[in-house]
Amino acid sequence: MVTDCLTHERISTAVVISKVYKRPLADPIRQIVAFLKKFEVKAYVDANTKIGFNLSDLQSISKRDMREVDLIIVVGGDGSVLGVARTLVDLGVPVLGINKGHLGLLTDVSPHNLEEKLAKIICGHYFLEERTMLDVKVYRKSADGLGEMLGASLATNETVIHSGTIAHMLMLKVTIGQHYMYTIRGDGIIVNTPTGSTAYALSAGGSIIEPKLDVLSVVPMFPHSLNCSPIIIPGKSEVKIEFESPDDLTELIAINCDGQVTMRADTRCQVQICQHATPLKLIHPDDYDYYSLLRKKLDWGKSLV
Repeated sequence: MVTDCLTHERISTAVVISKVYKRPLADPIRQIVAFLKKFEVKAYVDANTKIGFNLSDLQSISKRDMREVDLIIVVGGDGSVLGVARTLVDLGVPVLGINKGHLGLLTDVSPHNLEEKLAKIICGHYFLEERTMLDVKVYRKSADGLGEMLGASLATNETVIHSGTIAHMLMLKVTIGQHYMYTIRGDGIIVNTPTGSTAYALSAGGSIIEPKLDVLSVVPMFPHSLNCSPIIIPGKSEVKIEFESPDDLTELIAINCDGQVTMRADTRCQVQICQHATPLKLIHPDDYDYYSLLRKKLDWGKSLV
């Protein structure tokens, strides 16, 4: 869901967060905080950002108190937004990405026009968009059904289930809700959100999906079949992945979320994937255009020769 522009209250409090990179971001963070204060916005940095960039002169805020701020500003690349989304989505605070990375599909405010865009956003001139996130849980299977939980994570883009070994096939049984879909042999499977449709799933042959659509996508990875296609399913579906092994052998598997969190298990487990209850709230500048962003970032319409 994307709201209309020019309908929001003024931003009065904000926190600036950045993943601690080798690249020098301390000065840009200080500049953003100073600009916020110039507009009488009470500005903080989170504790890890303060320590990681040695920003002892800036006031920090705890995760618990972030629930009360109006805006989370993430300085970095799309990966930084993914990390913030997984850890802070349940606070319900909107997130704005300042692009200091490369692709910038989630961090769509450029440093070149930062002050102009940020000034408008502070005054309430922006789009507010909700993005689906995934809730991924891994369970041990037992004779009585599901046993202990082996791991759990959120994902903004996708979860990738694979063997953890290059070019090693798994046999995966996929169930959507209460309906068995298929059993495939392949390198693995991707379950992605519309946001993740322009990430790893795109490289695996999945479709680009409008972020406002309430759907999920299931994309086989190098299936050993000529008729196994990606499929788009209702957003409220629960996807269940089980495994079959020849001769009852137990094989290791990996469940990766957003390319940043990896859970280890084996073929005696079951992976359950569904929408997370709280969507990620993203703030975009008032001239945000999803199709323009795709043309720019993915080189749509450019000559191949």
